[in-house]
Amino acid sequence: MPRTRDTSATCTLMVEVSGASIPVVVTRKRVKNLNLRVRSDETVSLSIPMGASMATAQNFLNRRRTWIAAHLERIRTRTQQRQEDADAAAGTIPLWGELVDASTLDSTDDLYRRELARRLPLVVERVEEHMGVHALSWQLRRMTSRWGSCTPARRSIRMNTMLAAYPPACLEFVVTHELCHLIEPSHNARFHELLDRFCPRNRDIAAMLKRSAREVAVARSSTTRDEGRHVTR
Repeated sequence: MPRTRDTSATCTLMVEVSGASIPVVVTRKRVKNLNLRVRSDETVSLSIPMGASMATAQNFLNRRRTWIAAHLERIRTRTQQRQEDADAAAGTIPLWGELVDASTLDSTDDLYRRELARRLPLVVERVEEHMGVHALSWQLRRMTSRWGSCTPARRSIRMNTMLAAYPPACLEFVVTHELCHLIEPSHNARFHELLDRFCPRNRDIAAMLKRSAREVAVARSSTTRDEGRHVTR
């Protein structure tokens, strides 16, 4: 039977970047070359010639994963700097999804590290018991390109201290994500099945982590005020 050629105009391919699976929207256009773009919202797109195959597109993305990682990290660093500037101007910082006074705070980094060190053991104990899997070591780091990372062979996990800026559900999601890697090291279908089983809201929470912590805290505060007004009517 002759092989059917994929001629769809648009599809999504995945590329492994810094230990995470990044979706790339691939679109066939009337272009001569393959054109890769990373936008400010961290979405990645690739335009390919009309006659190019998706296998060609995937090979191209695999070769360019270092370039994608560098651009994503540059965007995240700029976003983080804007957040820190906004915190300094406002006199508040996001902490566990809420805005708190920072007028007497010497170091935001130190606060986030202390807060994560305080809360992480409780979350780890609960999630490990639920999943039936255990890491041998947990480390706290300030990272710009990942929320967490795992070395399955050593059963060691590293967590980004910036998670303390986001709602507690984000910490539980990242803990679950990294523990799933102790069962399935890659981001294949089995990994995502595990993540869906142990953290059903993982897609919503992952989307939240793509927003700035201040934006998330402001939105949560607005929602709470709206609910309060609704109740008192």
